[in-house]
Amino acid sequence: MPPVVGDSVELLLEEPPKPGGGGPRGPRNDDPDDYGGGGDSDGPEDRESPDGLGLLGMRFMLVSVTVLFVTIGIAYFERSGIPQGWAPIRVPGFLWCSTVLILVSSITLERARRTDRYARWLAATLVLGAAFLVSQILALLQLVGQGVYLRGNPHSSLFYVLTGAHGAHLLGAMSFLAWTLMRARRRERSFRVAAIFWHFLDALWVGVFAMLLLFN
Repeated sequence: MPPVVGDSVELLLEEPPKPGGGGPRGPRNDDPDDYGGGGDSDGPEDRESPDGLGLLGMRFMLVSVTVLFVTIGIAYFERSGIPQGWAPIRVPGFLWCSTVLILVSSITLERARRTDRYARWLAATLVLGAAFLVSQILALLQLVGQGVYLRGNPHSSLFYVLTGAHGAHLLGAMSFLAWTLMRARRRERSFRVAAIFWHFLDALWVGVFAMLLLFN
């Protein structure tokens, strides 16, 4: 009788083998693409978290910039309906040049995303962005030549605010692209966040320019 009890105790103390030959440390994982399921694992989701946070931050920025320009656009539209003090402005020809330049820059940026000559097309985008800013400055000089100043009338004030705010945001986007270009020389090609912001500013300028033409 005692030997039977002893055998039963030994059987109870023995731990049944786990599938895969694992012990207290868990089953062995032979999958080279599996990063493990523990809380301290460094899986694909963890590796992409900086990019995900960048996209989230960019979404918040796009919302804030959109609200800013929509607010200015509503003020421009409402004030244009009041003839008193609203002097017409002859749209500078350089603004047409600016529009062409910024549209072409979106094409070169997409080429940078889809070709092996990544750094070259990204540099071309930066050059086009710089040319856009120069054409904007020349357009403002044309306005000054017409006698249109920032504080001349509500029309000119909003005109300067719209073009100036967009130019400031584009300058920030150029800094972002320049940083991306520096990373490109180390063969790092992830610049999705910068591309989203750039295309957004391109589309925003088309809307601003159309409004300047329609409600002049």
